[in-house]
Amino acid sequence: MKKWAQIASVLVVGLIGLLVFYSLIVTKPVAETVRGEVVLSTVKVWIAEPSEHQVIIETQGIVEPVHVTDLSSEVGGRVKFLSAGFEVGQRFKEGQVILEIDSSDYEAIQAKANSDLAEAKLSLIKERALSEQALRDWEALGKGKDPNDLVLRKPQLETALARVIAAKAGLEKSERDLERTKIRSPYESKIKKTNVELGSLLIPGIIIGSIYSADKYEIRLPISISDYDFVEFDFSSEVNFHTEIAGAQYKWKGQLLRTESQVDRSSQSIFLVASIENSKLKNKFLVPGIYLKAEVFGKRIKDTYSIPRGAIIGKNKIIIALEDDTISFKEVAIIRSSRDRVIIGEGILRGERIVTTPIPNAIEGMKVNIYDESVLSD
Repeated sequence: MKKWAQIASVLVVGLIGLLVFYSLIVTKPVAETVRGEVVLSTVKVWIAEPSEHQVIIETQGIVEPVHVTDLSSEVGGRVKFLSAGFEVGQRFKEGQVILEIDSSDYEAIQAKANSDLAEAKLSLIKERALSEQALRDWEALGKGKDPNDLVLRKPQLETALARVIAAKAGLEKSERDLERTKIRSPYESKIKKTNVELGSLLIPGIIIGSIYSADKYEIRLPISISDYDFVEFDFSSEVNFHTEIAGAQYKWKGQLLRTESQVDRSSQSIFLVASIENSKLKNKFLVPGIYLKAEVFGKRIKDTYSIPRGAIIGKNKIIIALEDDTISFKEVAIIRSSRDRVIIGEGILRGERIVTTPIPNAIEGMKVNIYDESVLSD
């Protein structure tokens, strides 16, 4: 009897548990289903329109003078005059005397050359008179025969004439030597190095110092072989130079002169040579040794598209926004790529909308929101 009572108690407890479980299931709250809002990426687009684009090649170089000259003495002697400006960095005008050698000996040589020339001329005059007299005598006594050269004193006359020519040459040399006692600046220059002092004894050929062109400079500009294809000296000779010093920008204009026409083996670059002048600006910072950045203006390429560098995906793909505002990937032919811009020749059609805003995790057919700048202006 007790056993059946225990079984009945168990059944009653189980039944009560089932009823409680069922009531919980029936009365459980139902969660409301909310559909999440799709967030579209907002992008800027550029309407493709072909135009002509000028290639600008960025490079850099160091300013060097066009001319660097070692000054040397062509004659010997003691230095009797030395310009007060014969110091490193000082400026000389073209033709200005830098140094002068004692000219006393050369003045004496010139005087002797003048005397020799005068004597030679006198000898020539005498020989001509004798030759003319010999011809008159022969005509009177020669019985109609032709006189020979010895009769007419032609060898003596030629010798006298040769002495005059030699004396003139000697005088000209003495004048040149006298002028060479003064060493002048061959062009507008600045002193680079000095080697002599006042009173120094010079011998011919000794280097007295070095000078360089004061306002005319050259810069070697390395460019890649691919960029060299866009350089045309007939149409793209302009170069802009600039640098920043103490927070201030300094700019100059220059011209391409030539190319060195050989590839540097270490860098695989070709060097252009450009000129730059400072004669009008007189800017103290444009001096040999300063580092300048340069922009070389190259070819003008017609019927091409220039887009921001960031619009390129991978090696040569762009994103096009279709009419339904979905995106599509497209391969293009890149003519030239720089740090900021890319010039495209083929692969784009006029009027296509090129996405210029980066899209994270972009996939084909993704829908985007086109940014409308007109909304801001309204």
